[in-house]
Amino acid sequence: MADDKVHPTATEMDYPAHFRNYDGFTRLFKYGAVAAFVIAMVVMYVIYN
Repeated sequence: MADDKVHPTATEMDYPAHFRNYDGFTRLFKYGAVAAFVIAMVVMYVIYN
């Protein structure tokens, strides 16, 4: 237990493992929105014709 000392200047974001890359999420959100729009247009076309 004596070796469990935390470095006095360490913060949560000092570690590379905590770096988050949101490129995948934004790409999924953009293409998901486009796909949802296209599907909605097809569904509306089918309903109204």
